[in-house]
Amino acid sequence: MITEQEIVAQKKESINLDTVDEFPSFSNCDQLEKEAQKKCFFQTLTNQIYGRLSENNLIVTKTINDTIKVALYIDTLGIVKVSSIEKSDSTHKYIPTLDSLITTSIDNLPKALPAHKRGIPVTTKFILPIILNVAEQTIEN
Repeated sequence: MITEQEIVAQKKESINLDTVDEFPSFSNCDQLEKEAQKKCFFQTLTNQIYGRLSENNLIVTKTINDTIKVALYIDTLGIVKVSSIEKSDSTHKYIPTLDSLITTSIDNLPKALPAHKRGIPVTTKFILPIILNVAEQTIEN
């Protein structure tokens, strides 16, 4: 006879925790099909970050071309948080406020709908690449 613990252990082994049944979403993306919803979700995140960066008129004395890797997680309540930001040393040197600008933009996102696995909300983690191209600007006196 198979015990309840053995059945639970078998079920746990059969669940792929690296994938989710329903990807996290924002209300503006919720009615879309699965792949379109995922694309809309990432586009909303990217637009929020680019919007915040463009509002701040970044002025640098050296051209910056960098791909910033923003590690995010969304908890079971739909709260989006930044866990880390990876960028080059020159980006850090010439745009020291970049981390706070990105974090503020993520903090100002609307609440997300969490990912689901078998109908249960789950925490998700992912990396959002942000391409940063800021042209050198000369400051005239």
